[in-house]
Amino acid sequence: MNQFQIRLAQAGDQDGLNKLIRSPGVKWFGNIRPKFRGKDSLFHSYQTYRILALCTESSALVAYAEFRNYPSIAALPTDCWLEWLSTRYCLSMSISWLNALFFNFCIYKSEHSTVLVEIIKDVLYRESRVWFLIAVRIPYMPQPIHFVETFDDLEKISKVFYPLEYSMDKNNNTQSLYIVDRFVLLPRISYRKALAEDNDDIIAMQEVENPEMREELGDYYIAEEVMGQNPKSMLVVAETINQSEQSEMAIFLWLSSDIDIMFYVRNYQMEQFGNLVKPADGRSFHYETMTVSSVQRRAEASMFTADALEDLDAVTILGGLQKVDSGMSVASLGKMKVSSIGGTIVDTNVANENKFYMRECLYSKFKYILEKLHSTDYYLRHEQSVINFIYPAGTEPAGPAAMAAASNVFLLRCIVARQDFPLPRLFNAMVAIFSAYPDRDYCMMLMSVKYRASKSYLEVMQYFMPVASRPSSLSSLDDVFITHRSTIFGEISLYKLEKEDVAHVHNLALGNLPSNTQTPNSSSSSFSYCSKVNEREELEHELHVLDAIMKDVLENEFSEFAVFTIRCGISTRSVRENTAIGFVIVREFHSHDKLFEHYHLPRQEYQLNRRRAEIISLRLHPLFLVSAGLIFRDLARKTSFYDYYFIHSVDGYKYSNDLKKMMMVVEPKPIKKVPVFTRVQADHKKPRKKLNLPPPNFSRDNMIIYRHKLNPVKWFTNSQKLVIIGFSAVTKAFLRQLVFQWNSKDHKNSENFTCLTRLQVTVICRAGIVEADYDSLFKCPYCTNSQGCYLSYRNESCYVRDCCMRIDLRSWVHFVPGKVEKVDRDKKFVKLDSCEIYYDKLLLMCDRLFVLRCIDVPVYSRRPCNLVEINFRLNKFLLFYKVRALLEDMPRTYLVLVYGNNLHTYECIAFLIGHGVDCSRMVFVQPHRITGRDADMKEKCPYWDKNLQMIMDDILVEKGVNIFTDYDFHHYNLHKSTDFIMEVIFQHFPTQKQMTFECDLFISFQEGHLHQRHKQWLENSGIELDGNEILVNERYQTNDPDVYAAGSFIKMRITPNYQYKFVSERELARKIPITIRSYIIWALLRTRISRIDSLSLCSSRPFFRCGTSSQR
Repeated sequence: MNQFQIRLAQAGDQDGLNKLIRSPGVKWFGNIRPKFRGKDSLFHSYQTYRILALCTESSALVAYAEFRNYPSIAALPTDCWLEWLSTRYCLSMSISWLNALFFNFCIYKSEHSTVLVEIIKDVLYRESRVWFLIAVRIPYMPQPIHFVETFDDLEKISKVFYPLEYSMDKNNNTQSLYIVDRFVLLPRISYRKALAEDNDDIIAMQEVENPEMREELGDYYIAEEVMGQNPKSMLVVAETINQSEQSEMAIFLWLSSDIDIMFYVRNYQMEQFGNLVKPADGRSFHYETMTVSSVQRRAEASMFTADALEDLDAVTILGGLQKVDSGMSVASLGKMKVSSIGGTIVDTNVANENKFYMRECLYSKFKYILEKLHSTDYYLRHEQSVINFIYPAGTEPAGPAAMAAASNVFLLRCIVARQDFPLPRLFNAMVAIFSAYPDRDYCMMLMSVKYRASKSYLEVMQYFMPVASRPSSLSSLDDVFITHRSTIFGEISLYKLEKEDVAHVHNLALGNLPSNTQTPNSSSSSFSYCSKVNEREELEHELHVLDAIMKDVLENEFSEFAVFTIRCGISTRSVRENTAIGFVIVREFHSHDKLFEHYHLPRQEYQLNRRRAEIISLRLHPLFLVSAGLIFRDLARKTSFYDYYFIHSVDGYKYSNDLKKMMMVVEPKPIKKVPVFTRVQADHKKPRKKLNLPPPNFSRDNMIIYRHKLNPVKWFTNSQKLVIIGFSAVTKAFLRQLVFQWNSKDHKNSENFTCLTRLQVTVICRAGIVEADYDSLFKCPYCTNSQGCYLSYRNESCYVRDCCMRIDLRSWVHFVPGKVEKVDRDKKFVKLDSCEIYYDKLLLMCDRLFVLRCIDVPVYSRRPCNLVEINFRLNKFLLFYKVRALLEDMPRTYLVLVYGNNLHTYECIAFLIGHGVDCSRMVFVQPHRITGRDADMKEKCPYWDKNLQMIMDDILVEKGVNIFTDYDFHHYNLHKSTDFIMEVIFQHFPTQKQMTFECDLFISFQEGHLHQRHKQWLENSGIELDGNEILVNERYQTNDPDVYAAGSFIKMRITPNYQYKFVSERELARKIPITIRSYIIWALLRTRISRIDSLSLCSSRPFFRCGTSSQR
């Protein structure tokens, strides 16, 4: 049992620390004077680590220490300490910016002096690349006894260095350094090949982490593998020396070079990894051609904008058909017959058929163009491409042997550590495995569905990046993770921008675009052939801004911007000997007060004034995301900024930040305050010569704010796989609760950690719903203020509305498009039309506001193309474009039929009138509403107001709208060969008289919450219903304890004495008993995590296998 419990200090520990500092019988070194200013100032200065130690037996606080990447010497600039060391001292070790931390302060109780070693070990475990800890001792000067430093205990475990001017006789009162060497303090690890007699020890280690592997392979598979002498397999064990001076096994590694490269090139996107083979470099080579599949997401500019729909119309065959004077398209000629007398066209059908032919062009647009917005293929484009697989030609002829000789990758099949082994030291194992294959640059790991990820596997996973799979018919593809030698051995350094770096910044900003489109000066290169859509407009704008900023930095000594290139190599060498892997542009952030009004931030952080920075743009190679903390730390050392913000504009131009996933998202305030001043205030202090980037309007603009305070990372994840059906307002509120579970009024977590979320959540919904909710490029041509337009304004609480306007849930949640066909409660999976998704907990949140029920229509029949129900923003876009097509094709004869009598109905009618629909061409039918026995329900429903609607009816009558009241929908009649509604029949209450209305567009607001198709698979799966309502208990569980339901389509088995249908989505989301758990990334490695936890940490991939959806 460990004598001490070592952990990070938090703001809540200030009282205990203040008591420790003032208690008798303590030793310390470092500057203790600032600690007496009061407990509130203890955490004001930046420290890389604040470590405290508790006695395990008594839980008493016995020590506190501070570490930082530069010394606590006020007169020494933060980025000059290496020059100071090399000038004043003659050191025997090679110290660099990255391999050293400064031990600036430590206080501990004298009777627990051994805690010093445990604290230092803990820091060295956290920082695998740190070799030296340096403490600076100032010259002796007379001072009170309670200010005197004590270095006796530190001297026992360190080397002491004196400056060059030190002299024992003449100058012995000088500054000195106490340097702790990592390789002296920590136990040495030695590696050797595994022997057959190691079988039992290895099996015992695996039994703790991976018992499934032992069950499948047996008790002697290690010995069998060793004795098999497979030249492509390498089994390695690592040993340490214990306190009894005996060696004991600590790590087991199973490496292999037996890799089917062609298999991974065909089924995974390996182009950016050189297709896993060595480069030819001018030598002779072999090549093979293969056809591979890929999925490309449609650019946002090509989805819902007017130009995008015109492009869609142009590339559709029906969009190019010419109309004749009669209004009949060329496609109608197949249904006509030509008279032999005079060649005139004779209609062979009755008058009812003639009505459809007059509308056939309209039907063609509705059916074959606009309805594509409901198709998954519209948003995910399947592409076939040909790869020229090139590999060096050695002594072997072209084929598998030559490919194996040219291989540039090896496989880490298994890694297991002893139960009490400090897992962060597995970085040493990563160094060892690359040393075992000095001629190969890539290491690959597979995650199979057969085994769960062990804690050792999860620890090394942070050094790997996931590889996207291609669409495949194979159902058991493993998840592939890969890393490069440079990720392990390379040192990440930041260098100020020089003139020669401009070209590197351009290339990094362009990313992985094809070389033929990487010309920043060509404005036409981003336009597709015969297209009005510029899919790369934002990138081109960013390039122009980057050019202006770099010019300002290079020419203006006092530029407000700071530009650094991020390079990988050896930090002590010159900048040209290190490879550029990224860049970062920052400037001081002046808008914190304005940000505080709209986002949940701490009120009192005065110590950070003029210490805050805004990241304008940051690009980084994905293999080096694990170095995010190191990059921010080095950036702080060079700029003296300790609080970084990145503003991602939803409506305006967007800038790149490859590290935003490693930054904490600032939650918008759940209750919106009406701003007094909404205009952007000009900064009069700013000189005119400075580059003018338009400042954001924090009152009105939609922005996502990311923040990094240089605190240690703390991850939050849910312990079970959640699958949600539906993307309703309740879904958004629930997801927001999960994402910001770490947030609290006292900022307990965000003040001490960089809180990051990795969720195991999959949301199933129809294609286009999520894309439409997050679309920001659609601009209504009729409205001067597009945000106030019916198409963009969302009638939801700001808590829900901000989920799409100031939060992007797609960063944490996996969205899968498709229709649910079946829920298998026994095997716990949801079957879609394209895949199967497994769950631990299933949440039904697919309720709707409006559902039109037609008795005569089969459940799984296609929706008529001229029927509109406004349940999502996508439906609003479809309504807009269908109305526009109606006005273009039938400007004088169209008929619009609107059915409903709630407030949403009037809102839609106002939209129609304001967007070109003539009131005389509109019919408004209102159903009969029962107000007697359901009077209580009437009071609870917030979408119906009788008195208000009577006033609005009078206004509409004055405008010329035909209104019919107390007519309930009965059925509609379709054209006999198409899904186009020709007429709708309503029945009057109470006379039962029927009335028929012809229409070109039928807009229904009939209230209903459970779609008939959903009801069908709910009944088939055995979920208990009461009519059109799902039965749940007070915990929102259905008759299956693993299936929950929430929304307006539920009914509680025992009627509660409170409202539970029409309630605040935020309140309802809090009641759903799904828990989330948190862990610090280094502490996580000491706990057992299931396989899917590790997958969610490194990848946002879902819990299924399929061809199309896996690429989302």
